[in-house]
Amino acid sequence: MAKNLGGAIIELLDSERVDLRAAAAMVLAAVGKRDKSVQNALTSRLEDDDMGVRRIALEGLADMGAAGIAPKLVPLLRGNDETLAERAATLLAQQGAEAESTLRKEVRAGTVGARRVMAQLLLRRGTQPAIDAVLDQLSDSEFGEQALQLVRAELDSGNDKLANQVEKSAVGRASEAAKELHKLWAKAQKSAADAQKSSAKAAKGKKKPDGANGSNGHATAADPLRDPEVSLGIARLGSLLRLIGYLARPSTQSLLLKYADADEPRPIRLAAIAGLRRIVAQSEAKGTEKVIETLIDYADGDDLAIAQSAIDTLRGARIPESLAKPFAALAKSKNVMAQKLAMERLPAGGGASAVKALVEALGGDDPTARDAAARGLAKAPESVLPVTRALLASKDEQVARRYAGVIRAHRGHVSNQAIDELVDQTRDLMDKHFKGKATADQLVFERVLAELIADVAPGKHVELLFERAKRLRKAGKAVEAFGSLKPLLRSRADLDAAIDDDQRFFLAQLSLEAVGEGLLRQMSANDPVFEQFSRLAAKGYPVAKNLAKNAEVTDEQIYALGFRLIESGDGANEELGAELLEGIIEERPRSKLAKSAKNKLKLTGHLDED
Repeated sequence: MAKNLGGAIIELLDSERVDLRAAAAMVLAAVGKRDKSVQNALTSRLEDDDMGVRRIALEGLADMGAAGIAPKLVPLLRGNDETLAERAATLLAQQGAEAESTLRKEVRAGTVGARRVMAQLLLRRGTQPAIDAVLDQLSDSEFGEQALQLVRAELDSGNDKLANQVEKSAVGRASEAAKELHKLWAKAQKSAADAQKSSAKAAKGKKKPDGANGSNGHATAADPLRDPEVSLGIARLGSLLRLIGYLARPSTQSLLLKYADADEPRPIRLAAIAGLRRIVAQSEAKGTEKVIETLIDYADGDDLAIAQSAIDTLRGARIPESLAKPFAALAKSKNVMAQKLAMERLPAGGGASAVKALVEALGGDDPTARDAAARGLAKAPESVLPVTRALLASKDEQVARRYAGVIRAHRGHVSNQAIDELVDQTRDLMDKHFKGKATADQLVFERVLAELIADVAPGKHVELLFERAKRLRKAGKAVEAFGSLKPLLRSRADLDAAIDDDQRFFLAQLSLEAVGEGLLRQMSANDPVFEQFSRLAAKGYPVAKNLAKNAEVTDEQIYALGFRLIESGDGANEELGAELLEGIIEERPRSKLAKSAKNKLKLTGHLDED
């Protein structure tokens, strides 16, 4: 761009007329890609009073691949333009490390919606400072609960690296938070005791009218929990304990049990007991004896809030054989809810022999006995592993489906050991199927197990599907491989959430290999095949770069994909399509395909005329 002309157009960005500012922004976005002054000028328009000017400036900066603009993008997240905020979030994700320091600083304040987006971007970055920045928000009265839910959602996606980072940081933070809280708690208790003494002394010296201050003339006790510093400390430690519990790591049992002790403030005890819930639900009875014993004691205690929390945690726990009698004794507890729990869980009170009898009855021929056994086993979490093993040993499809039904009743509380045994057996059956050695009964049994795993362990189900697809593709059966994964294109939300970015890219590129460029050009822009690429690109995944490196995907297929995305009418899809065609031009500039790509980009306005 000529210097004088460029300067004149840049000056128009300061015009009072909106149409002139919009026109100037549009021209600069189209022709000033390598001009730093143009980038700076457009960046300044991200704060323009007019929504249209802001959008033009943002799209122009996106096309330029502008770097170092994260501080200017964050305010857009806080605006009332959802489209602009979504686009700004996409650009922030693409800025990577350059944006991280800005996000770590800005996530501390602002609207909840904007902070949610920033926290999500930081968690996806996956660096320790980024994760710590989100964990710092857990004690925030306005955003803390939202931050906790976001971390949980990322953990649910099966990100083991993130889980390890969170555990290490959260355990260390909990120790520091507990030390600080104990100091504040002791200070608040002392202040409360002093205030109570002073109040009692004053009451003796001066008798107040009956009912004065709502105390009937008696001194009222100060509550240490109302101290602002104590409240903040409890919020911080409590959220950390809940997060640690959500990880469901058996190694953290002793830590959570320590904070459930009667010497701790009640909110901390409640958080610690709640934190134990997933651990005891996902572990077999071995190794949890001390926790279960303590919870049984709490369930029969005088503090009704603690007792109810203990009961809720015991409801999903496996009761060890050695504690069957103390648990059954809760049927005579002074707490009605504890009585109800014990009576609901009669198999646990009867120990392993009662569970074994019910499992045998469920696999028997008597319909009445089967129904009664199914109801009893559905209320006994300790039955999951025995029922799982009975399922794996069964030979009859209908019996297997009855056992599977009981396991489904405990969805969310199926132990890791039970899931591992289900997965191992399914993997063996899939191996026989792949080698062509499976019998008809084994094929049916494989389907029963696969359906069950999809319900109780979506992440494992996805893992098994991709293992099979990769074997089929390696054997030169790309169409069959794609067919085995095709149900995931329109799957349930929990299965879709279990697919990580690399798996999603494999699924998307497999679809290219399977359908071919001819069919690809005829597919609708709303086809889920295109959606996989779009979702990856929106998260900043290097789609074009990875496709270019893949020897299994031809240039013709990449061209067909880029061509279809450009014609989709969706801005984000058009950008990805243009990037794919530009890659062909860069890699093979003199090829026939490159010429076609240039023509398409020119026709759609994605490439300047020579």
